[in-house]
Amino acid sequence: MQSLRNICGVSRKVRYRNSDIKERGGLKEDVVTRVERDMQRWFGHLERMNESKLAKQIYRANVCDGKVGKGCPRNSYAGHVGGILRKEQILITEIDKFA
Repeated sequence: MQSLRNICGVSRKVRYRNSDIKERGGLKEDVVTRVERDMQRWFGHLERMNESKLAKQIYRANVCDGKVGKGCPRNSYAGHVGGILRKEQILITEIDKFA
């Protein structure tokens, strides 16, 4: 929000709501929604990509060395995108294969 405040020329001393700053800056959607949409776009690009491309090979690679770490389990990129698609109730059969 700080960068958007700077673009609009509003200091933090002037207490405006974040929603007012977003409206003034011309943002119509939430930042999280925009990031999720961009992730879905990149995922679709990866799925259509040729198998010989390095980005596709890295995406398909399973980089688990067999050790189980402490704490919360890490979410893979495909698993995260799959969660977004399930939340939005978009059905893709290949997502379950990689999640």
